Amino acid sequence: MSSTTPPNIPAPFREHVRLRRRSWYWLTPAIALGLFVCVMGSILWWLDARDDAQRYGTLVRDVDWAQQSMRLRMLAARDRIGALGRDLVRTNMNEGRFLDDARELLTEHPEIIHVAWLDADRRAQWISTPERRASQSFRMSTPGVSDPGAVMAFEIARNEHRPTYSRPYQGQYNEVYVDLYLPVFQNERFLGNLAAVYSVDSMLQLLIPQETGRKYKVSILDGEDRTLVSSSSRADKAAVNAYEVPLDPPGNGMVLRAHAYRTTTETSQTMLVWVVVSLSAVIIWSLLALWRHTRFRSQAEEALIAETGFRRAMENAILTGMRVIDMEGRITYVNPAFCRMMGWNESDLIGRAPPYPYWPQGDHEAQQRAIDMLLSGNAPSSGFEMEAQRRDGSIYWTRMYVSPLLDQRGVQTGWMTSMTDITEPKRIREALAAAHERFMTVLEGLDDAISVTAESAKGSELLFANKTYRRVLGSQATGHDELSAGRRGRFTDEAIEVYSSSTQRWFEVRHRMLQWSDGRRVRMQVARDITERRASEEASRAQQEKIQLTSRLITMGEMASSLAHELNQPLTAIANYSMGVVALVRAGVTDSSKLLPALEKTTAQAERAGMIIRRIREFVKRSEPKRKRVNLLTIVDNAVGFAGIDSRPKRIDIVKKIPEQLPDVLADPILIEQVLLNLLKNGLEAMQETAGRELLVEANLREDMVEVAVTDTGHGLGDPERLFEPFYSTKPEGMGMGLNICRTIIEFHHGRLWAEPNPDGGTIFRFTLPWVRPLVATGPAQEQESAPKELTE
Repeated sequence: MSSTTPPNIPAPFREHVRLRRRSWYWLTPAIALGLFVCVMGSILWWLDARDDAQRYGTLVRDVDWAQQSMRLRMLAARDRIGALGRDLVRTNMNEGRFLDDARELLTEHPEIIHVAWLDADRRAQWISTPERRASQSFRMSTPGVSDPGAVMAFEIARNEHRPTYSRPYQGQYNEVYVDLYLPVFQNERFLGNLAAVYSVDSMLQLLIPQETGRKYKVSILDGEDRTLVSSSSRADKAAVNAYEVPLDPPGNGMVLRAHAYRTTTETSQTMLVWVVVSLSAVIIWSLLALWRHTRFRSQAEEALIAETGFRRAMENAILTGMRVIDMEGRITYVNPAFCRMMGWNESDLIGRAPPYPYWPQGDHEAQQRAIDMLLSGNAPSSGFEMEAQRRDGSIYWTRMYVSPLLDQRGVQTGWMTSMTDITEPKRIREALAAAHERFMTVLEGLDDAISVTAESAKGSELLFANKTYRRVLGSQATGHDELSAGRRGRFTDEAIEVYSSSTQRWFEVRHRMLQWSDGRRVRMQVARDITERRASEEASRAQQEKIQLTSRLITMGEMASSLAHELNQPLTAIANYSMGVVALVRAGVTDSSKLLPALEKTTAQAERAGMIIRRIREFVKRSEPKRKRVNLLTIVDNAVGFAGIDSRPKRIDIVKKIPEQLPDVLADPILIEQVLLNLLKNGLEAMQETAGRELLVEANLREDMVEVAVTDTGHGLGDPERLFEPFYSTKPEGMGMGLNICRTIIEFHHGRLWAEPNPDGGTIFRFTLPWVRPLVATGPAQEQESAPKELTE
């Protein structure tokens, strides 16, 4: 017992506790009982330990005897097999005699199921098997069917000139075997091995003394502590003793283990022990009953003191303020938490009737209504909120719960109230409500239509929709499903443009999977009305096409004089050839050998003029931009053909360096021809007053792009990047839109156009276009085109 007085013990009990703890004689029955139990336990433990030592000694002797018996039997069998091997060498034994001697050996040693003579190459020459095993198939130490352990034992016996046992292995019928190999030598020449196959199960049944097998569970284990055979299926955990010894021979880690179990005689002895224990228990119970009777009042008093102290400690430790008022509203009890919460001492509150000192000034009427409701028993079970004022004047909010206080007879004597400070939770709750209101205000004020749906058995369920969604698409989930555009289950962060037939408008839609407040996976959709933007884009695209067409027409206008001169040459030649033919005909010369060359030259010049006109017509005609697979060399040839009309009068050569194996590009040929012609004309104009006479056009492969470069040796540019700004030009009569249009065209083709200084003087204009892989035939009449990434359209 503790020598200190527990705290919080009521005064009427303290003197009694002090007197009771002086009476040390209360310990006398406990001391006597302890000595009796210790003496009886020691006697029983000594008897059981002695019997266990005797049983273990008997187990050790029996297992050692069984191991010695097995060892002698196996050594005797090995000697017999050794004698058979010596006879085999000395007498040039034939198969019949070998089989007779082997059968005699098998009869004397039934644990051996097989004897064989194996030559130096492990081939079985003579095999002897008992008749009882003749119908079974056994694993032999022969190539192709031997166990790896048996092959190793064969090699050890041959190399070390000694009998060798193999590791245990499992046969076809789940029997476990061990091979014995005895090497046979003649004049140091290895002839082969005599092999004897032991059945481990037969070894356990025939070589273990029967008395040992009946008394114990005997098992043979391999080197990895796995049971090979066992004489019983009883659980090892039920054994009272166990002992094991190594088997040598055969060795190889094999162990003979025996488990001893409790016998009927031992059970009887145990029952006698339990009778003694039961009698001792009766005596102990008698002593305990007497001791309990004398201790009952003391324990009841201790329990009352402990309960009182526990309740007092619990009330002092809790953070909830506890208050008890009687039926008239007078305070009869407050706990320390209540005093800390209000800032008043217990003495200031006990016995006070309404109005209480912690009621806020000027609010007594509302507080009085609350106390009247409490005293009448109408307070809600979920509690109610009320304001309170600390002694320092600060105001805070509390939540009060009320329950009736009953005495031991079940008569209500007052009301127990618990109060919790909810000032901070109330502030947080109000802040969350205000934040939610602000968030909803923002969502409702957005121009985007925001909706959230979840899958249900009846289809999509609309969980949330803002004002814009309800105004444009209604209050059902059909609008959400319509704008999903078949992407259900494949949502990404990418925006898609969807046309809504129900509203006749275009929307840019984004989808995302979210986890709803109830844990469900839902789909959030943000749809932005882009009808006006698409209309503007269409107008801008049409305007861009007009600008491109105008640019081509301007280019042709600038080249009008050169084109006229170019067309005048074939037309003049046609007139001359025609006049020559007419003159010959008038002169009566109708020989075809003289007329045909002139007519053929006339035809060639007409075709030349037609080709020039066809190129001009294709270049200036209006068409929708359409990217397709096209040969870049064809585009370059057409552009160079146009530019050559200007270059020849200026005596500037246009040099092409286009690789033959260059892949096709994905482009609109007319637009790319317009870009290339514009760059060539700029180069020719820049080189007009310089000494350079070559304008270079070259193309190279760059990863997934083809790069085209136009290199001139003109006067160069100070700020190449400004050339692409709208209405910026270095020529007095220029509009400054040509290169800007060119960049727009190249960017439409997912490429890039830029300029850089030429190290040899002048400027290099470069642009890139996506290339497409060669056509791959996929069938007799169809081909498939492959392009890099998303550029195939």
